[in-house]
Amino acid sequence: MGLQLFSLNKSLLKQTKFIQALLILTLFCIVYWTTINDYGFLDKEASWLSYITQVIRVIFFYILGFSINYSRLPAYPYNTIIVMTSLIGSTVFYSVLSVLRTLQIRPNLLEGRLYLDYWTDREWPATAVGNFLCLGLLYIVVVLYGYRHRKESHIFYIFFVFVSAIFVFFSFNITVLLQNRLALMATAIGFVTIGFLLQFRSKLKFITLPLFVGLFAIVSVGLNILEIILSTVLAQFGVFNERFLSRGTESGRFDNYQIALEKIWQYPFGGREFNLPESKWVHNLWLDVAYDAGLLPMFLLLLYFILHINCLFKILNSDLPKIVIVYFTTLSIGILLNMSFGPIIQSSVFEFGMTCFFLGVIARLSGEVEISKKYQLSSQ
Repeated sequence: MGLQLFSLNKSLLKQTKFIQALLILTLFCIVYWTTINDYGFLDKEASWLSYITQVIRVIFFYILGFSINYSRLPAYPYNTIIVMTSLIGSTVFYSVLSVLRTLQIRPNLLEGRLYLDYWTDREWPATAVGNFLCLGLLYIVVVLYGYRHRKESHIFYIFFVFVSAIFVFFSFNITVLLQNRLALMATAIGFVTIGFLLQFRSKLKFITLPLFVGLFAIVSVGLNILEIILSTVLAQFGVFNERFLSRGTESGRFDNYQIALEKIWQYPFGGREFNLPESKWVHNLWLDVAYDAGLLPMFLLLLYFILHINCLFKILNSDLPKIVIVYFTTLSIGILLNMSFGPIIQSSVFEFGMTCFFLGVIARLSGEVEISKKYQLSSQ
C-alpha cells in the first residue's frame, strides 16, 4: 500500500524538473532563514530547533505534494482536487473558528481588523486569514464554470458543489466581517481569467515565459486600478463602508511597492535598511524576502515559482476533465494574488508550505499528463 500511495520514477522527475526545483527551494530556505537569523529578525522566544523544523516542514510539503501517486489511487484525477480541498478546508475552518473565538472573547479587535488565533490566542492582522478565505471563496468560480461540464463528472460535481457551498458561505461572510478586499477581488479576476482561458485555450501554446512575465507585470499594475474601483463600489453599497470612510479607497501597499522596488537594489543584502511608508511589511512575497534577506533569496524564490509555470500550461492544455483544469487554474490565480499582496512567509510559514504542496501537486499532475500522452502515442 505504501508503494502504491507514494512513488517517484525517472520519467516523472525528468518531465517536471522536480529535482532542480527541490534543490532551489532547499537553497532558498537555508539562505533566507540563516540570513534573517543573523539579522536578529527571528522571534527571540522561539528556539533555533523550531525554525529548523519550519524549514524541514516547507521542503517536506513540496516533496509530499509531488510524491503522492495520484494515478494509482481511486478517483484519479479527481483525487487531486480532494487532496487540495481537504487542505484548504482545514484553513477555512481554522479561520472560522478563530474569528468566532475573537467574537466571543474580544469582539472589539475586529474593529481594528485583528483576530485571535484559535490555538494560541495571539493577535494577528486580518490579512493572515484573508488569504485562506480568498481560496475558499474562489470555489464559486470552479462551481459555476464546472457546471457547463457537469456530465463529464456528474457524481463528483454534486459532491464538489456541496463542499463548495460551505466554503463560499463562510468565506464570504467572514471576508465582509473583516473588511478584506482580496477575496472579492480574486473572485472577480478569477471569473474573467477562467472565462478567457477556456475560450482561447487552444491558442495558448504561443505564450512563452517572457510574454507571461510581461503579461503578469501589466496585470499587476491593473490590479491597483481594479482595487480602487472595487473599493469605491463596495463603499457605495455600504459594504466595508466603515473602513473606507476612515481610510478611503487608496491602498498603502502600492506605496510600499514603489519604495521597495527602488531601494532593494541599494541594499542587496536585505536587513530592512529602509523605512516603508505603510506597515512593517512590503506585502509582496518576493519583495518582502528581498527586504528581509536580500536579492539572492528573492531570485531563488522567483526561479522556484517560474519552474512551475510550464507545469500549469501543460495541465491547461491537457485532456484532463474540465473541472480539474478549471480547479487548478483558479487556485493558481488565488495563490498568485495571495503572494502578490501579502507577506506570506512573515505572517504564516504554514501558508508558504501549503503553497509549496500545491506546486508539488501541479508538478506531479503535469508529469502524469505528459507520460500519458507519450504512452498513447507509442501504443498507436
